[in-house]
Amino acid sequence: MDEHRLVDANNIETKPFGPPFSSFAYVDKQYSSENSAIRRLFSLARSHSARTLMIEKIEPAGIILDENEEIKNYFPNNYMMTGLHRVSFWKSNFKVPDERVCNAQTCVGYAVLKKDKVISKNLNEWHVFEAVFRKYQHKHNCVPNSMQYKVKLGGIVINLKGLLYAQQNTLNKACAQVALRSVLSRIVKGDVSYKRINDLAQQVSPRTFNPADGLDAIQIRAVLTGFGIGFLDFDYTQYDDPNERARERESNPYQKYIYSGVESGIGALLGFRLTGPAIKGDLCHIIPFYGHTFNKDTWAPEADITYFRVGENLRYVSSENWTSSFLGHDDNFGPNFCVPRLYIPRDSVDYVVELLKPKAVFGGAQAEALALNFLYSVLNKIGPSKNAWLQRLAYYANPSVQLVVLRAIAVNRDKYIRHLSNETDWSQNSEDTEIITILKQFLPKTLWVIEISIPQLFPANERKLGEIVLNGECELGSDNSVKNSLFLLARLPCFYFFEYSKKKKLDFLRVPSKLTSHFPVIRLK
Repeated sequence: MDEHRLVDANNIETKPFGPPFSSFAYVDKQYSSENSAIRRLFSLARSHSARTLMIEKIEPAGIILDENEEIKNYFPNNYMMTGLHRVSFWKSNFKVPDERVCNAQTCVGYAVLKKDKVISKNLNEWHVFEAVFRKYQHKHNCVPNSMQYKVKLGGIVINLKGLLYAQQNTLNKACAQVALRSVLSRIVKGDVSYKRINDLAQQVSPRTFNPADGLDAIQIRAVLTGFGIGFLDFDYTQYDDPNERARERESNPYQKYIYSGVESGIGALLGFRLTGPAIKGDLCHIIPFYGHTFNKDTWAPEADITYFRVGENLRYVSSENWTSSFLGHDDNFGPNFCVPRLYIPRDSVDYVVELLKPKAVFGGAQAEALALNFLYSVLNKIGPSKNAWLQRLAYYANPSVQLVVLRAIAVNRDKYIRHLSNETDWSQNSEDTEIITILKQFLPKTLWVIEISIPQLFPANERKLGEIVLNGECELGSDNSVKNSLFLLARLPCFYFFEYSKKKKLDFLRVPSKLTSHFPVIRLK
């Protein structure tokens, strides 16, 4: 499964990475001064205070060998691999690698660099076949669901936790294929080969398919479906009328899809058109996202509703508004970039994909909208309360204020149960084990948990007053109507609310909870 990462090296060389070693001079000499992605790898190593560079020459194996065979099919008698290096960066000083100084704690990251030559294209270039670097240790960088990658470095097998990056080679993979491999590597067991991606894409366009051209929306859907990945996507180009296209971009903003995918630890893809005086034709690019930043001091969430959306009905504040940037890769520039949330012009975005939790059938933006209606229905049944936190929630939900904060996150049942069982509220109360047992018995496997909070409590403390729990496996109609049982429960201070029918009218059964104040939000690791 990890064959290409575990292949033995033919030659091992180490170099001190500190002064006077020059990353710029080394990349210029050994690889390419024009490849920004390779430079980025060395820059990331510097930012992690790496002290040793290790270079290994290796033979192709596993999915690299598969790729070579695939390229040969496209360029028979015209292709050869002319270089394959595995480079790694370490926080320890050493000349000869051994387990005392070479382990998962001292490794900053690694990359497999590959050089492909095609005579007919006058091409003989290095590219990053894959790279995995450790996450920045920054408290505001939220990266749920980092993966462990088993790799042999200097003869030592380690498990490195990080996010996989890959770069196109313009032969058998373009930006779409490498973006897909990046996100799929987090959620698919085993290595994701480009041959498998291309085979799935070719099935929907067998006559015209050329992998060097990248993938369109239909082909991307075919790849995700072929790997068994649920997704919610929006192709803005399906609307021929420019005015209709603009309305859809306004009513279905791309950043909501990205945020929902990365907040639940699955990922997202964004496709956009290149603009500018030097751009000829309709050129497009696609990049993957895996996380986001969290800025607790941002001004926008409350100001947006208070100053700029006065008079709108059923307003709320999405937790997405505390996101300054999305974290992702760009195969042209390298891995692990912060992309400002609203930087890419809305009218340049053509396609967005929110990847879904296994068995989930609708997305986070839909979950928030549905939960908001359930929340107001529950609050209308409560009436006056002596609980200070319920009073505060009622104030922020009041039509004259409407600053309730919602955060939608897809989790499995066991994660939600552990969350309720292991955490305590601000008064150090734990939930009753009897209600936990009941929840275990009737909740479905996949849930949308829409956490309910209020300004200052959510950003400063990352805590909530409760949640609306929806059945993530419930099919919705095209207008978000519910085909089966969607609402599972609402939890607020002092009470759970379960829906039931009373004289042919829906009502809520109220069950006591020992949690009487605010509670930590769900965290994904």
